[in-house]
Amino acid sequence: MNLERRFPCITYMETAAKRRIPRFAWDYMAGGIGREKVLAENIERLDRVKLTPRYLADDANAPDTSHELFGVDYNAPFGVAPLGLSGLIWPCAAEHLARAAKTHQIPFALSGFATSSIEQIGGIGGNTWYQHYATIDRDINSDLLKRAQAAGFEVLVVTVDIPTATRRDRDIRNGLSVPPEFNLRTLFDIAKHPAWALAMLGQGVPEFLNFKPYLPQNISLAELGVHLQKLIDCHVSLTQLQWYRQQWPGKLIVKGILDTDEAIACVEVGADAIAVSNHGGRQLDAAENVLEVLPRIRAAVGADFPLLADGGIRNGLDIARYLASGADFVLLGRAFMFALGALGALGAGHAMNVLQSELRASMGQLGCPQIHRLPEFLTRVC
Repeated sequence: MNLERRFPCITYMETAAKRRIPRFAWDYMAGGIGREKVLAENIERLDRVKLTPRYLADDANAPDTSHELFGVDYNAPFGVAPLGLSGLIWPCAAEHLARAAKTHQIPFALSGFATSSIEQIGGIGGNTWYQHYATIDRDINSDLLKRAQAAGFEVLVVTVDIPTATRRDRDIRNGLSVPPEFNLRTLFDIAKHPAWALAMLGQGVPEFLNFKPYLPQNISLAELGVHLQKLIDCHVSLTQLQWYRQQWPGKLIVKGILDTDEAIACVEVGADAIAVSNHGGRQLDAAENVLEVLPRIRAAVGADFPLLADGGIRNGLDIARYLASGADFVLLGRAFMFALGALGALGAGHAMNVLQSELRASMGQLGCPQIHRLPEFLTRVC
């Protein structure tokens, strides 16, 4: 199979993935919240970022996409965002992405709600980050952090933009619960997607393996869902954030910040970076766009403090747009899941190759030799 010809960009992978995976899984991954205005705006606003090329540049023949973050030299200024329930989209999704990220020398962030364990991903090695979801039990929180540290995770990501349980209309309509339950409707949906069904056959129902040690054994899926809801406390206060800073010896990223005062508070607590994010349009359908708040947060935290950004990225040019607009690094979630849905394990590395090639081509068109120079080419953000 000639991957480059069949899938030259993420858009082709998205189309194939929608055909190959069941609707309930597709809606969970691709959907947003409410009327999905923020979800659409994330893409629309990126499309409106204009860059001015400089064709007479002397040093732009071989653009360098490498970029340093936290003292690590990455081959590209992007990484894999944490993805909860990723194994519902494709079995062993986290393992495939972690291995590809290691090969391509980019970071991989494991969600606490992934269907692969801290220990499984830690065994792969590479530049691994652990994204933590808080529980009501501080001892469990402490143990999860110790497990991540013991497994070799270098960066802790604390996500703060899921303070309460939310309602996503697509998931409610599809009867998708946490953990997922399968009724006649979903089983019929699965039967219409044999490639996905065969791939999932050997894996069984996806489980939240990171939390399994803290839950009663031999309980039903319905009981498991109830216990998880009681255990998880996603609201992270400033006091709790201070506690995580004290507990974690490595680098700390606070993910989900959109407010300048909260950004300053994160810096004062001792965070090493902030991920400016509206959670891909999945939490609040009135949230501001990242491109709107990024300049304000940059002004608040200063030029040298690392800012990451995410939301709506579908190609290498989008990565360049975020970096030109003030981000130091970007994270992608759905793009990599489209790739896995379309190609299975092969999709992870192929998507990374495509994105890096597109970024390099965009920099070449601009006449930009290095990542840190991209803000010089920003014309306007409409």
